[in-house]
Amino acid sequence: MAVYTLKVTTLTPLHIGDGNELRQGFDFVVHNQKTYRLDVDALLAARGERLRPDRMGNYPLPSTLLEEADYTRRDFFRYVLPGSPRSNKADARLRSCIKDVYDRPYIPGSSLKGALRTALAWCGWSEVGLRLERSIIGQSRKGAGQELERRLFGRDPNHDLLRALQVSDCFGPTAPGGNLAVVNAQVLTLRAAGSPVELEAVRGDVVFQGSLHIDETLFSRMAEPQLGFANHRHWLEELLPRVQKHSRARLQRLAVWFEQSADGAQVGQFYRRLLGVNLPSTQAFMQLGWGTGWDGMTLGSHLQKDANLFEQIVWDFKLHKANRNAPPRKPGDPFPRSKRAVMRVVEGRAAAVAPLGWVLLELTPA
Repeated sequence: MAVYTLKVTTLTPLHIGDGNELRQGFDFVVHNQKTYRLDVDALLAARGERLRPDRMGNYPLPSTLLEEADYTRRDFFRYVLPGSPRSNKADARLRSCIKDVYDRPYIPGSSLKGALRTALAWCGWSEVGLRLERSIIGQSRKGAGQELERRLFGRDPNHDLLRALQVSDCFGPTAPGGNLAVVNAQVLTLRAAGSPVELEAVRGDVVFQGSLHIDETLFSRMAEPQLGFANHRHWLEELLPRVQKHSRARLQRLAVWFEQSADGAQVGQFYRRLLGVNLPSTQAFMQLGWGTGWDGMTLGSHLQKDANLFEQIVWDFKLHKANRNAPPRKPGDPFPRSKRAVMRVVEGRAAAVAPLGWVLLELTPA
């Protein structure tokens, strides 16, 4: 068993959701440009008798039980975050970041392994000699691409190469809500920004630690006749250089896209800076979580080499979503049409200031 210490350092805000939306007035309250996550049980235990229904039978929000002096207390709040949602309406939503039972953010090993798998698949495409055909994709959205995965990694889960790769959850800040902030994000097209979204996100320059194991017994002479992993053993031995190769190809495309967009110049500069960094073989840039985008979770550019075939796939699976006034798609048009980014008001105008989810991976033999 080859064992490595895995270090993950956030470069931009990272949001990996837990599937919940927090509601203003119910789950959190904003005070002096900070977001206070309510401990509703503690608040109701102390002041629940104050909750009285109005004439219509409606109860007030839990946040109405708070007084000005309460914001200096700890027992009514699970944690406090810098920043606040743009909307001050009751029931405004905030997407919750994944946390452990002590409200500490962490990075799931499944998220890391999924991103590593995508990078290995992208790099392995030409080595396996894959060629995109409509019949390989299939007709079901749920099963689309499974045949491509079988040809890359193995015929079924029991014979999948990445059985040999084990990635742990990674843990970092030890305080509740540690190094989280409220991030205002939006969907950008080349011409405009829309669809504002509020997120709990880990801030940049936060370190998480975990482990990565490569099970070498699955490459042994005894296992080889059954699993047939030996020919691809070097994929795992060259794991981070392959991740970096995939990331650099994405960084090139993303830099151009944001440089051409109306509000994305600063994000384009960020991508150019990453492209200028020469990393050792023990490190790699990678994008995780919400905001990664379609090309970061699929075979991306390989699927788009044949513009007409790709357009047929977009049509068959109804991947293109646009308003009624948008012009119809043509083969070779950009896909997807939009990207997600962190927004901030700069000189009175909302502008994209950072992408989401970029991290630096580092492996050290344990």
